[in-house]
Amino acid sequence: MAAIDPAEKRRLFERLSSVREIVFGVQDGVLTTAGVLCGLSGAVSQHSQVVLAALASTAAGALSMAAGAYLGTRAETEVMSAELEVVRVEAAAKPYMLIAAPRYDLGSALAATALTLFGVGYFEGWLAHRDDRWRSGIRFLAIAMSAAAAGYLIGLAISPLGATAG
Repeated sequence: MAAIDPAEKRRLFERLSSVREIVFGVQDGVLTTAGVLCGLSGAVSQHSQVVLAALASTAAGALSMAAGAYLGTRAETEVMSAELEVVRVEAAAKPYMLIAAPRYDLGSALAATALTLFGVGYFEGWLAHRDDRWRSGIRFLAIAMSAAAAGYLIGLAISPLGATAG
């Protein structure tokens, strides 16, 4: 039996990794949406509200997963490249910690989320040994919050469908 070329092994691993991400994304999206729908079915009396929640949850979840997959893949690529360089020069990496906001209202939740997203992007820039780490933080924050904003706008767009005559 002939040995597999290292480049072919890498391509095979990358394809298998993509399959894993697809399966995880579908499973996560289906279970999250099902959980939201089950909870709402027990909480609200109007079927139309459950349908609207399903549409909003599905759209927001898909956008969130797409943004997360993009950011995760990009971060992994950049960090791996940087780590290979670090190994070449025998430099050590240090851990970085984030502290969440203690309040739970929407404004504080959004601020804590934004800070965390910026911190993750900044951390990724630090791991990749970039001089402009703040740009990594802003890019990460902008892409992730764009997915959240798109979900909000979709909710606004479909909200007339759930309006009740009163």
